[in-house]
Amino acid sequence: MQKARFRTVRCILRSGDRFLLVVHRRTRFPGPPRWGLPGGHIERREAFEETARRELRQELGIVLGPLHDVGDYRYRGALHKVLGADFSSRVVEFRRAELVKIGWHTQAEVAELARAGQLHAGYEHTAIADFLARVRVTV
Repeated sequence: MQKARFRTVRCILRSGDRFLLVVHRRTRFPGPPRWGLPGGHIERREAFEETARRELRQELGIVLGPLHDVGDYRYRGALHKVLGADFSSRVVEFRRAELVKIGWHTQAEVAELARAGQLHAGYEHTAIADFLARVRVTV
């Protein structure tokens, strides 16, 4: 069971030297579309891993392998849990009711999106660097 202070769980997916970013449909906060990590809101009494697996299955139609805890990041006054996984399959389709587009980006491209103000929450680039640091330590 998770504490209410966490709003969402996001997931870093790495395939080789690329990371999956998505553009969620925005209904609550108007503005230009921005790239972010896939994932979503935690349901009542749902564990972080359960949320990540459910959201990525719903949004992208994929099943995740082992997940790494990357950390907790603050956005809009709430904490957001970020997990990470290596992903060697393909994303064949995605749920267009939730996502506008998806794309694989190098770490340098994510850094450029951050500099251009085109990331949704702003912590995505930092979270990817943290994921890489944690994976190097645990492998």
